[in-house]
Amino acid sequence: MMAVETSTTIKAELDQVVRALADENFARFSSEKVRVAFESFQLEGDPAGAFTATTVRGVPADRIPDAAKKIPGVSNGISLTQIDRVSAPEADGSRTVISEISVKGIPVTAKATQKLTPADGSTNLQASGEVFCSIPLIGKKIAAAAEPQINRVFSALASGAEEFIAQNY
Repeated sequence: MMAVETSTTIKAELDQVVRALADENFARFSSEKVRVAFESFQLEGDPAGAFTATTVRGVPADRIPDAAKKIPGVSNGISLTQIDRVSAPEADGSRTVISEISVKGIPVTAKATQKLTPADGSTNLQASGEVFCSIPLIGKKIAAAAEPQINRVFSALASGAEEFIAQNY
């Protein structure tokens, strides 16, 4: 298990950030931003309240950390499923996003809690989570290799959200 901690400011109103989280076009855009293949998107619930967004992405073999390439079945790339459970707005407008990421066919998972809070025309994002890999002997190495990748993805998604919102809303 490896811990992930990150924070950033998204230069967009919180309601626009939430709107993007519920938008299949943003899921496609953010997949391109982090250079992975968009496979599918599903939205359950109403973005005005609590909702769940599920995105499936394909990661090409050349984007997989070297430590993970030793696992059978990853030589042609992997499929990631990301489930984001977004809370209804709190009294101050803030939202909590519980994200779970799983890798098809490999015992690697990540869980993160993201707190989105309004901040004078912007949105503060605080994220913390853990990466788990239950493969004996190499699991810790794989989790350690995945941790900086996940931090980069959070950063890219924040900057991608700003760009997408500016172009679309």
